[in-house]
Amino acid sequence: MVVSAPDHPVDFHQLVDSSINKPARYMGHELGVEPRDWQAAQVRWALTYPEIYEVGSSNLGHIILYSILNAVPGQLCDRAYLPAADLAARLREQEQALFGVESRRPLPAFDILGFSLSYELGATNILEMLDLCRVPLRASDRGDLPLNDPAAPPLIFAGGPTATSNPEPYAPFFDFIALGDGEELLPEIGLVVAQAKADALTRSQLLRDLAQVPGVYVPSLYATGDDGVTLQPLYSDLPRRVLRRVATPMPHYAMGLVPHVETVHDRLTVEIRRGCTRGCRFCQPGMLTRPARDVEPEAVIEAVENGMKQTGYSDFSLLSLSCSDYLALPAVGVELRNRLADQNVTLQLPSQRVDRFDDDIAHILGGTRQAGLTFAPEAGTQRLRDIVNKGLTDDDLLHGIRTAMENGYRKVKLYFMIGLPGETDADVLGIADTCVMLQQRCRDLGRLNLNITISNFTPKPHTPFQWHSVSTDEFLRRQDLLRGSFQRLRGLKVNFTDARLSAMEDFVGRSDRRVASVIEAAWRAGAGMDAWFESLDRTYAAWTGAIAAAGLEGRYRQMEVGGWSAVTALDRQDLDSFCAQPLPWDHIDTGIDKGWLAEDLKRALAAAVVPDCSFDGCSSCGVCGPDLGHNVVVPPPVVPTQLPSQAPASERVCRLRIRFAKTGSMALLSHLDLMRMLERALRRSALPISFTGGFHPLPRIQIALALPLGAEADGEWMDLEFTSPIAGEQLLKTLQALLPDGMALLSADEVPVNGKSLSQNITCAVWSFDLQLEQEAHPRWLVAVEGLMAAEQLIWHDTDKKGRPRERDCRPALRQLVLVGPADGQRVRLRLEATVDSMGRSIRPSQIQHWLEAQLGAPLHLHNLRRDELQLAEC
Repeated sequence: MVVSAPDHPVDFHQLVDSSINKPARYMGHELGVEPRDWQAAQVRWALTYPEIYEVGSSNLGHIILYSILNAVPGQLCDRAYLPAADLAARLREQEQALFGVESRRPLPAFDILGFSLSYELGATNILEMLDLCRVPLRASDRGDLPLNDPAAPPLIFAGGPTATSNPEPYAPFFDFIALGDGEELLPEIGLVVAQAKADALTRSQLLRDLAQVPGVYVPSLYATGDDGVTLQPLYSDLPRRVLRRVATPMPHYAMGLVPHVETVHDRLTVEIRRGCTRGCRFCQPGMLTRPARDVEPEAVIEAVENGMKQTGYSDFSLLSLSCSDYLALPAVGVELRNRLADQNVTLQLPSQRVDRFDDDIAHILGGTRQAGLTFAPEAGTQRLRDIVNKGLTDDDLLHGIRTAMENGYRKVKLYFMIGLPGETDADVLGIADTCVMLQQRCRDLGRLNLNITISNFTPKPHTPFQWHSVSTDEFLRRQDLLRGSFQRLRGLKVNFTDARLSAMEDFVGRSDRRVASVIEAAWRAGAGMDAWFESLDRTYAAWTGAIAAAGLEGRYRQMEVGGWSAVTALDRQDLDSFCAQPLPWDHIDTGIDKGWLAEDLKRALAAAVVPDCSFDGCSSCGVCGPDLGHNVVVPPPVVPTQLPSQAPASERVCRLRIRFAKTGSMALLSHLDLMRMLERALRRSALPISFTGGFHPLPRIQIALALPLGAEADGEWMDLEFTSPIAGEQLLKTLQALLPDGMALLSADEVPVNGKSLSQNITCAVWSFDLQLEQEAHPRWLVAVEGLMAAEQLIWHDTDKKGRPRERDCRPALRQLVLVGPADGQRVRLRLEATVDSMGRSIRPSQIQHWLEAQLGAPLHLHNLRRDELQLAEC
């Protein structure tokens, strides 16, 4: 085992091979990555997302900040993600630090590691990553070396909505916190760090400087005052409250990366509006992101049009907390549909305001296939929707659903919450009643199927309900009440959020620095991936054990006023006094006045609705002004005339047969990811590719005999079909430039369009591979190989697609098996020739491994797998 030096790349292929699950998620070098000069960079960042790659690499904020930092002269930005358990175990076993996916350098070699903290329970994943980085978990243990000392640990910071709302539970783990939007803040931080390195400042000296940057909170420079709650600066030149930053959305930075593997948001995403002023009283993002800022329609259209060309995605999404409040959406959407009408693309939108859903928005959604449709009524009765200031009526909901059905939708997803302040059992049952009403009053349009998600309300800092108490027992009781009500209904699929998850989120989210020890203890007890259902049992046990050990069981937070009945029992003066008490997050200035939150709580008690200040009068929340700006609302442009949708071209005029090689890191790419990569490359090429018909048209690509994961190949084949003649030389020149290293196109020849399919032309597969004994022995390799060749039968046992056992004799497929090179050691190389029948069945090297293990009576390991060629019938 060789451990890489801190400033040198790790041995990637020693760490990541086909034995690691989905190894391509770690190989980096996605489309959009450009070479970076490590030695020339003054400051080296790593944005470290504390989720697996498929989640983190598709996060829009992560991509935007990465792109911006790499555009700053003298700055370099790499990325890292939470590894799955198998790679984490291997890193620890080999005593190797987690690495950046591009430079493949250990993360301790970077100057700054930035974590996105987007939900309360993500902190345990951050501790896991810090431990894998071999960096001390707590800021106080990282010493005070000069920043330019090679032994100095990286600066560790957090950003994101959870870090901005209440950083205190996580404060001991971070050197500083970036509050609010990072597009302008992070480059400023980089400049300060560059100067500090040049001046050989120590860590503590730099942190004093960073604390002067607006939007930077340095926890070590603040301590609790005499009341035990209020955080006060330790030095007179520091701000008593740290104001979050606000930036203008920059949609052109959204097209930075196209991953090789399928991600959770596998599409181009472009932000159209930042901030929401609807004023839903339960909604923390709506309070933390004010004021609302619309993106100019021309910028959105340009970003999408250019992004689709550069990325090759087949889907794009327009993103906002409330897309329907972007008044230019109908015009922008129709214009994009018109411009992209012949490119077989689909538009998707996140959850929308049902009261703004109309025929124009229904038209722009989807494309050649219909995208999903999601609305969030949140509450089941008008009374409760008024209490939470949802601003939605039953008539709005019914009209939106009917509009969807009139435009061809038969399945709609609805989000509701239980446990909201003021909720009664009648409100809970009102959720089921609402579903019944919608189905009955839309029956004339067809059958309406509803996919219902029931989440649990958890009070959040900086909202009018931040003082409210919730009960896990009550969540469970109300879930049971709803389940009973839903049992009599048809056409519904219902999902409930686990109440244990909500309890853990609430415990951490409104806590103070005492909880840092609980977070660390929970992580050491096995908590991690805490929002993933399959780890909930383990996680909940770890959290409850850590909470009990810290003596923090029960209701320990004095800032909770109790349930709704307790609130209504207080007179105005008592409620004012209670809400004026200090909170652990009062030193974080979001712009919203705490007194306004208390007043809005009183309005909730009266079920008074506050209008949206983007479109009505100012609600005097305190945000708008010289520091954070004002609402920017773009008036709605004229909606263009809708052009009819076009099916993608499906004529079959020309078929080219391409021989290609797949080597190096590309061997870690699965067959499905290879197909996806080729589809995107063909889209970017603008070659006249032919598409299949049907609901989900796809480019006509056929790859012969999928390779096992981890196998390199020198002579693979694929067929591409086009709608017009194209020369092989033109294809090779155009397409090769769009493929990554390790994918080499070797030849391209035209074959008859109506001839036999590629799979029917394959006759033989030629393999070479190494086999190695697991323990010391004196194997008789030659005797074992000859024994296989002399066998009359080679029976293989497996199961069919339905899990039923089956067996077949593979001996007819074995043409030749020979040793290549010496045969007197623990490891040998073999060459296998195997016939391939018209169904694609053949012999695989893993089967040869199995039969030779039986011959030798010892386990074997397969290495250096390579398919040398696939032979075709006409060859």
